Amino acid sequence: MTRIVAIVLLAVPCLALSGQCNQFLPNNGCLGDPVASVILTITDAQGGTLPSADTGFRVNNGTLYTGYCTGNCNSVTLAFDVTGRFDIQVSAPGFMTATRTVIVVADAGGCHPVTQDLIIVMQRDTTVGALAGAWYTDNSYGRSALRFGAHGEIIGAILYSRTVGGDGNFYVAYNGRQIRGASGQQIWPDTAADPTRAGDVFNFRATPLSMPIGFENGTLSADYNTLTGGLKGVTVVYTRLAEIPAALQDP
Repeated sequence: MTRIVAIVLLAVPCLALSGQCNQFLPNNGCLGDPVASVILTITDAQGGTLPSADTGFRVNNGTLYTGYCTGNCNSVTLAFDVTGRFDIQVSAPGFMTATRTVIVVADAGGCHPVTQDLIIVMQRDTTVGALAGAWYTDNSYGRSALRFGAHGEIIGAILYSRTVGGDGNFYVAYNGRQIRGASGQQIWPDTAADPTRAGDVFNFRATPLSMPIGFENGTLSADYNTLTGGLKGVTVVYTRLAEIPAALQDP
């Protein structure tokens, strides 16, 4: 599946291009078809094209434009008919965030850009930072969501349907880190040891409000989107969420 993110002053479809297209098209009066400014190919260290990734870029230190590719991160077009300095970042589950800077210049006619074709090679994250993001589980101890930071640190948790008050959920913030929470709901402070990683095995456990959450001897799937482990003798499976729940985002 390809998502086309329209960031446009003048909208033109991304004809014959696969992957993401962040359309960013100034109405500069140029004749002819628009020309891509930057096209990315996003691969792993072995040269295989990644199936999905998040991208972002700024032009001349301006607004950050974001998008993503799904299905095949080949020929990911960032902009049309734009010149200048492109600061680009690419992230994907289980990989270190990659950054590149490229200068896009105009062609001899001074109207369209000279397309920059970039190969972004993503390196596997072998640290606990591979947990970065939000995870959801529904197991014998109840439904919950966890958010880990960029370095794998625990940020917060949602314990779903655990109380008859308010919206029925508990919202927990860890180790002095802040979360947005939900309107009218209390945010419960708690402390817990941050996750650990030994090889490909992850461990994290906490008991907010005397309710166990986390995973023991957890391992990630090949696509880094499923984590399977145990919790006090019960098998638990966590699924990586595409977006961080609003209540677990920064205030």
